[in-house]
Amino acid sequence: MTDVLRDWPSLAHAVAYCAAALFLLTAGGNLACRLLFRLPSLRPAPRSPEMETGTEANAATIAGPDAAGDSGSGQAEARAGRVIGSLERLIVGLGIATQSWQILAAVIALKTVARFKELDDKRFAEYFLVGSLFSLLWAVLVTAGWMAYDRSLGLDLAQMVAVAVGSDPAE
Repeated sequence: MTDVLRDWPSLAHAVAYCAAALFLLTAGGNLACRLLFRLPSLRPAPRSPEMETGTEANAATIAGPDAAGDSGSGQAEARAGRVIGSLERLIVGLGIATQSWQILAAVIALKTVARFKELDDKRFAEYFLVGSLFSLLWAVLVTAGWMAYDRSLGLDLAQMVAVAVGSDPAE
């Protein structure tokens, strides 16, 4: 481990590819989700006056404030959703990197409990499911890519951390 700290180019490389993975998990995932919901087949139907409150209005805001037609509260919900999505993907990535599969189950359970009442609205439930599954898929792909890069071209940080904490996955 001390040899790695003395090798500044390798350390800078590790910092760069880890920062890229974190950026892809957070901001990249948010952008990918927003682009997914802009696909014509996933756009919500035009809003009617009776949809101004309740879970149907929430379903319309999932695609973002532009698609929903909201200005104030829709943008605040969209910002909160982006933060929640980023945290979700970081936690899932951590669970995959540490092979703690119970973390994946906990994230899915927490998401479901948090939105339980709103899942009665079929349209909201469909958007919620599409967004959740896509976010999980994004986290799995980015984390798998990071881990593969780390093992083959990087410093194999996951192995170094496992050895340092005494939980060598090779055993």
